[in-house]
Amino acid sequence: MTRVKMKVGMNFGTEPEADLRRVAAVRRELGDDIELYIDANNGYTAKQAIALGRRFEEYDIGWYEEPVLADDIDGLARIASALTVPIATGEHEYTKYGFKDLLSRGAADIAQPDVGRVGGVTEWLKVAHLADAFNIPVASHAYQLVHLHLALATPNMQVVECLGTVEAADRILFTEFPEPAGPTWTPDPNKPGLGLELDPTALTTYAID
Repeated sequence: MTRVKMKVGMNFGTEPEADLRRVAAVRRELGDDIELYIDANNGYTAKQAIALGRRFEEYDIGWYEEPVLADDIDGLARIASALTVPIATGEHEYTKYGFKDLLSRGAADIAQPDVGRVGGVTEWLKVAHLADAFNIPVASHAYQLVHLHLALATPNMQVVECLGTVEAADRILFTEFPEPAGPTWTPDPNKPGLGLELDPTALTTYAID
């Protein structure tokens, strides 16, 4: 394990001191060699996010994700300008035009397109290329088995996010899929497309009339 992400913005930003204590505790347990990302899930106001961000920076944070509401582009830009920690956002952007606004207004240091929300593989790649034009790295959101393939075609890919809840669903839906092997994670080159085969038992069990 080289990277970990944790939740902050507890109870919609009403427990900032608890957030700081938790980040300090996690950093202490991880040590200095593990990269730590924090995700506020839109929990703060812009001024609150800036004030807390300056304190989070003391714990060598790899990125500060969605500190304010996703549509508050002005707020995101203010935060990105005020802090040295990279601001990550984009999981709630549904078009390349929304990403264009984020990037052109300096509201994101790391773009987080979600292939399931932004319009599929082709649109996701357009967003990744757009981010590259702004010298901005990409960190995918969820759908890790699809994003694994897209990462191979994305020079500015920083990290493929792996969500435990999505992985649990993958283990139900698919017969098999590539597993990380230490620091390496590679799709099967001998399988077509995404290399995924739906489990017929799961289709029967979870079908809806």
